[in-house]
Amino acid sequence: MKLGVVVWVEGTTVKFRVREGVLVERGQLVKVEDRSQKFILRVYDFKPESLLTPAEVAIVSKKKQEGEVAPIYDKGLRLYDTALATIICQIDEDGVPHGPTGVPSLFTDVETLDKLDLEQLNLDTGDLPIGFVRIGHKTADIQVTLRGDKVIPHHILVCGVTGSGKSNLGKVLAAAVMSVPEPRYSLVIFDCESEYFSGASHDQYGLVHLPEAEDRLFYVTGKVDEPSIITYEFNFNGEPIERKILAYPLRVYYSELNPSDFAMTGEFSSPQEELLWLLYRRFRENWLEKLLDLTSREIYDLLNKLAKTSTINVTKRKIRHMLGAGDIFVNEEGSFELSKAIISAVKQGKVVLVDIPYATEGEEKLLSAMIARKIFKVYEGLRKFDPAAWERLPYVLIMVEEAHRYLAKHALTGGEVRENIFSIISKRGRKYKVGALYITQMPGEIAETVIRQALTKIVLPLPTRPDYSKVIQYSPYLDEAEQEIKTLDRGDALIVSPPSGLRFAVPAKIFSFEKLVEEKLKERVKIATTV
Repeated sequence: MKLGVVVWVEGTTVKFRVREGVLVERGQLVKVEDRSQKFILRVYDFKPESLLTPAEVAIVSKKKQEGEVAPIYDKGLRLYDTALATIICQIDEDGVPHGPTGVPSLFTDVETLDKLDLEQLNLDTGDLPIGFVRIGHKTADIQVTLRGDKVIPHHILVCGVTGSGKSNLGKVLAAAVMSVPEPRYSLVIFDCESEYFSGASHDQYGLVHLPEAEDRLFYVTGKVDEPSIITYEFNFNGEPIERKILAYPLRVYYSELNPSDFAMTGEFSSPQEELLWLLYRRFRENWLEKLLDLTSREIYDLLNKLAKTSTINVTKRKIRHMLGAGDIFVNEEGSFELSKAIISAVKQGKVVLVDIPYATEGEEKLLSAMIARKIFKVYEGLRKFDPAAWERLPYVLIMVEEAHRYLAKHALTGGEVRENIFSIISKRGRKYKVGALYITQMPGEIAETVIRQALTKIVLPLPTRPDYSKVIQYSPYLDEAEQEIKTLDRGDALIVSPPSGLRFAVPAKIFSFEKLVEEKLKERVKIATTV
């Protein structure tokens, strides 16, 4: 459908006159065909053009205010709407898309995209589908997919305000990882709200409802006391369905912890970290128990006065805060190791769901740092000493909810604050197939280096200037997207992913996880009924 006519071009910015009676929306993709080239544009703003005199404006507005008819002579020539758009892509006569190297001529027609145009943009060449292309507020029948092997090692940033659909996106991405036929990818999730396994409420779906859950989900929970297979039953359209899920107890014994696990939280100064290592060399497996049980004076004497008593006191307080009340971290002999079980599940390409709804902030930080550090260490070690085995490992993505708490500017720069495992992964993870999924509602609080390293960015509704400005500043293709980001609806997104071959900020509608599960269940029930 014809939308208008090009009336002005400068650089990659195009202004076109909007055809009377036609609705053009901010964020809409449109096309201009000229000289065997097809230019794809994204509308980012509007500007009415008026040739009326001030006197005419005053007369017309007054009459309209009083409810009178206010005719405007030659209205079509003297008053009309224009839309501002940016050229995001150019498709040559062979149908190959590339960056814009030319501009359309003045007075060429602007039209809506058809299915062939969308297919030529190559938005569906990946193996992790996350949504549909969005044309304004409507969705097209073309999926947007990410290339896992390219996206994961270069990290993903997901940002949006509360209620924008971040958790839904996390579940959709987990479902995509579980649906890959070969276990090429693994995803580690730390669920602080207990909403991923069976849904946030009884009438919602979780990962356990997916047909792939029995083979591809590894569930870490405080609801079991030993490694076991748990049974989850539910009904769908009157049909009883049963899932058998591999579950592992949420329990970490002190013997599993070493000073690096605490140091990699980024919460310990250099003298405090040195104290931890002095204790470890002195007492080995019992180092943590000694730190907690002995007095500061006794530790001071045993370490030959190598650490100050003030340092010992502060370190003991921080350690106790992270270990919590003993619900997760336990001072007793254990017959199994949680970290080894998780690494084994990662190697098998499973989605690892660590359910920690009652964990304190300290427990959550220590547990996530410990698991992330050990995964990174295994991948790094195999890459250096057994490259053949490393090649067979799946790419692993570690989800970091509330990323601004782990990667804030003040946590990475200046003073005594140390780097943590997630900042290290952001810099070095790409070499070892280890990536991070940063989810935050305050990207403005995250260190600039981290935002730069995340080459794939999924921007959900984000109306606050400090936050969207930071994302725009360190992202390609978002220069003219400020107004669109502020006006996105729940579930709407702009996706920037050069590693996936996406050459512009793709407007997308993220799948509804609820509908995704229902479609999969309907398909499985239909197959079972047929058989």
